[in-house]
Order: sequence, then structure tokens, then C-alpha cells
Amino acid sequence: MTDIRDPGSPARAPGLAFLELGERLRQRGQLDAAATVALAGLAHYPTLADAHDLLGRIRVEQGQDAVAMAAWRAALECDVSHVGARKGLAYIAFRARDFATAEEHLELAVRAAPHDVTVLAALDRVRAARPVVEPPPIAETGATGFLLFDGQGMRLNGSVGPDAPEHLADAVAAEGASLAREGARVARLLSLGDVQHVVVESSDARVAIFPVAEGASLLVSRPAATPVGRLLALGQRASSAARDWLGRLG
Repeated sequence: MTDIRDPGSPARAPGLAFLELGERLRQRGQLDAAATVALAGLAHYPTLADAHDLLGRIRVEQGQDAVAMAAWRAALECDVSHVGARKGLAYIAFRARDFATAEEHLELAVRAAPHDVTVLAALDRVRAARPVVEPPPIAETGATGFLLFDGQGMRLNGSVGPDAPEHLADAVAAEGASLAREGARVARLLSLGDVQHVVVESSDARVAIFPVAEGASLLVSRPAATPVGRLLALGQRASSAARDWLGRLG
């Protein structure tokens, strides 16, 4: 199984020499001594997230996943944006093939450290490892949260919710077409090439719009808690089903 952790050292707090000592011992494989140093440091600095992160690194290498998870959760209680703790919890979830949880932790890590290439690479590996589940064709199942519309905002198929009235879906289709056109215009002005998708986030939902054919787009909506990676993967597969449906119409 691919190790998605960053093998580098945890962040250092000025003057806290035990962090560097414990990390050096861990890297040398002297795990019992490293744990002793980490625990001694935590006795003096119980609210230091880096110290809990160090202990988590040590425990996971000792094969004590449950203790490592507890340490990383304690780190997040001290600092909810701690990248090392998120990566550690993602690593354990990844090994257990709980890809959704791993992806969620890594997405939160990316928010805290958007330019950390190790986090971005780990997120890519998790997404690549997720099994592909083909969605049912949107035209034949009445699946909700999928809305297919043309370039003029005319609804072609789908709905925005199980109980949503048709006029609401029509309104969303019109707004979706406008957003798709604006996304294409901005990409053209900035010489970014073809638009792959447009993502909109709110407190209630996450929405992605995908171009599926000339003059047609697919809107996929899911609850706000849905990881962006999961939304994009679902939308890409649903776009394929939408293209097939449009092809059969033609």
C-alpha cells in the first residue's frame, strides 16, 4: 500500500528542543526512546499540537494505529488546521481503504496549506486509488442532483432535488448556463484553455458544472459536506452518461 505520509520532520516550535530530538530518534528507528522524549515533552506542553503530531508519527511506526489516531486527534484539538495531524489520519484511513475519510482529511489539509506539494500529491494518490463506480444513466433513473441543460439555459433532463418543482429546475438551468458561459469567457481571456469544470461552494451545497457537448452542460449538486474530489469524480462519470444519452438522441 502506498505511504501517503510525508516522511519529513514536523514543524518546530522555537526553543522546544525535544521535538527535534524526538524526530531524530524516530528517523533512526529508536522508537521507544523517541516515544519517551515525546511523552516527556507533552507533560510540559500538553496543548502543543506539534508534540501530539510527533507522538502520532512514532506510534504509527510502532504499529499502534489506535494510539496514533488518538494523538493526531489531540493535535487537532489543539490546532484544528494542523497539517501533519490531517495527513496522519488520512494515512491510516488510506491503509484501511476508507478513501472518503482520507480524502476529507487531505482536503482540509490543502485548505490550511494550499501550496504544500506533499499534501497535494497525497490527495492525488488517494483520488486515483478510489474504486470507480459507474453511476446510473441520468435519463433513465430519475436520479436527483443532476441537471442537464443547453447553452441557452433550456433544461434537457434531470432535477435539482427529489421534491423540487420543475420551475425551480428550469431557473437553475438558466443560471447554470449563464455561469458556464462566464467561466468559458474568463478562461478565454486568461488563456487558460478549455474549461474542465466550474465549482461553486456555499454553506448549504457544493455544485459543479461540466461541459458535456457542444452547447450542453451538466450541473451536479451535493450537500456542502461532500468532499470536492468526490463531487468532481461523480460529475465526470455522470458527464459520460449524459454524453451517451445526448448521442442516442442525435
